[in-house]
Amino acid sequence: MTNKIISAVGKDDFSLEVEFMNGDVKKYDMDYMLTQYPQFQTLKENKKLFEAVRVDVGGYGVSWNDELDLDAQTIWEEGILIEVSKKVQPDINRLLAYRLALAREVTGMTQKELAEKTGIYQADISKIERGLANPSVSTLNRLAEGLNMNLVIGFEAKTDMAV
Repeated sequence: MTNKIISAVGKDDFSLEVEFMNGDVKKYDMDYMLTQYPQFQTLKENKKLFEAVRVDVGGYGVSWNDELDLDAQTIWEEGILIEVSKKVQPDINRLLAYRLALAREVTGMTQKELAEKTGIYQADISKIERGLANPSVSTLNRLAEGLNMNLVIGFEAKTDMAV
């Protein structure tokens, strides 16, 4: 599974600050793209466009418009790690996002196909996969059924509980 992006911010120095689903934050210097690829010059000439960077559906990359995009794997491999997730316990929405995206990838199903099978809007599935939604158990069950999988929910004792 690729390293999926959950947020991206265009910085004043024409770098991107990108947060990945695992909690790591990387800085990606756009200088090479801006100097080597003429189509990216638009971003240098139009700072507002550069700052309007958005995460693509599914977190597989970032884009500015239909012609300008950058894939998550390039940012992951070439970016500089500036913050490591300090969370011992992962955020439940991020964990759910990761697991839903992984389940969909394993089944080879697109968000659109899952939406058609479950009656859940594709935009809502995208929000869940980016960790931006708090779906009900009923919604999770519908997604599991659409993926032809079982929904498993459980509780575990915390290991850091004070005695």
